[in-house]
Amino acid sequence: MTVCVEANKTMKSTPAYDAIDDVLYEWFRWTSGYGETHGYSSSDATCRDFKSNRQWMDHSDLSDLVDYQLRKRKGELVDPIISKLGLRHRIAVNMAMRNMNCGYSVWSSIRSGTQEQDYREAKEIMRPSLVARGLVNG
Repeated sequence: MTVCVEANKTMKSTPAYDAIDDVLYEWFRWTSGYGETHGYSSSDATCRDFKSNRQWMDHSDLSDLVDYQLRKRKGELVDPIISKLGLRHRIAVNMAMRNMNCGYSVWSSIRSGTQEQDYREAKEIMRPSLVARGLVNG
C-alpha cells in the first residue's frame, strides 16, 4: 500500500466525494492488495486448497472475511469497467484514488494535463455501467 509523506506546505486537501468515488476507492483498495508473485510458491501444492472450518472463527475474523469477500466482489465488478476506459481516464482515476488514499492532492501524472476534468469525465463514462451492475444509484 502506498503511504503518503508530506511533500510540501502547499498541498491542498482532496474534495468531498460521492457514491462513485466510494466504489472506486473500494476497487483501488482491492487492486492495491493484489500482488502477483514469481518464484517459489508460498504454499505446498498438496495443501493449497485446504480450507479451515469456520466454526473456530471469532466475530472479528468472520467480519474480516466478509469484508474481504465484499471488496473482492466489488473489485471484480469494477475492474472491467476501468479497463474499458481510455488511457487518460484510467490515469486520472488512479491518481484520484491515490490522492484519496493519501488524504491530500499530491499525486499527479504528466500524461494527464487536466486531471480533475479527466476524472470527472471518467466518472460520467462509468456511471451507466456502475448503475447497471447495481453498485451506485442512478
